[in-house]
Amino acid sequence: MKILITSKSFGRYAPDAVQFLEKNGFELTRGSKPTMTPEEIAKEVPGFDALIVGNDTIDKKVIDAAADLKLIYMNGTGLDGIDVDYAAKKGILVANAPGANRNAVAELALGLMLVSARSIDTHIDLLKQGKWERSAGVEISGKTIGFLGLGNIGKRIVELLAGFGVQAIAYDPQPDEAWATSHAVKFTDRIEDVFAQADFLILALPCNDQTRNIVNRERLGLMKPTSRIINTARGGLIDEAALCEAIEAGRIAGAALDAFEEEPLPGNSPLRMPGITLTPHMAATSIETAANMSWIVARNIVDIMKNGRTQSAVNKDRVAAAAR
Repeated sequence: MKILITSKSFGRYAPDAVQFLEKNGFELTRGSKPTMTPEEIAKEVPGFDALIVGNDTIDKKVIDAAADLKLIYMNGTGLDGIDVDYAAKKGILVANAPGANRNAVAELALGLMLVSARSIDTHIDLLKQGKWERSAGVEISGKTIGFLGLGNIGKRIVELLAGFGVQAIAYDPQPDEAWATSHAVKFTDRIEDVFAQADFLILALPCNDQTRNIVNRERLGLMKPTSRIINTARGGLIDEAALCEAIEAGRIAGAALDAFEEEPLPGNSPLRMPGITLTPHMAATSIETAANMSWIVARNIVDIMKNGRTQSAVNKDRVAAAAR
């Protein structure tokens, strides 16, 4: 069985995961370029049984070119770059590694909160320019932290914030009430409550048809002028033009963003403005996460393709329905 790998990080910090696949009879081939377009992947994918992808776009043209493909495995959690429904129609399973990056993403979210609260990045830049200037920031302790999404990553952020003495309010379409009660998190079924109460609004949910632009002009208008938004999830969650307007007008204090509607972030992006801290979609980029993820992917590929256990495939029911 042959696997094409377009993910740059798969196996980088876990070479034994690569060896594990090879020992189980898989022939592994790296893509010809570190970053590949859908057209380039479509040229190379014929003849392969599985794909291990990273932040690639796997669209209909790639899937149509892959006559032998049985599995697309995302070496990460986000599936918005993969046409999962079309893959199911073609009988191709799609899987990912949920939870593997929870600690790395949660730690960066906490770091961005601290940076934004005290304008740390601005002061570093000023000092490097030879300027000795200070401005008063705010403390996280005692504040209300609002969560949109309280899954694996959101829960880990709550755990990391335990020592700060914060209050937490969350919206999640599938609330884990027992966990929330044990960690003093208040759930609400009104998204507007989270916007209105949060001093720091943390986005920790996927981007889909229901959540795209969940942060919009109307909801930004509900926020405190001292509030800040932290996004280590997906760029499509925020109406970026509305966010820039809100910060420029002083309707909210600022934002710290690790994900964007267009990536890489264009040099002329309006988001490159005072009040917004920017990082290059690096939340899951840690050595520990990369190694953990590689092993999850390797084990699950063996489970799916050699042992027929498809529990980790997100579209297994749709593939079965298409087959019927």
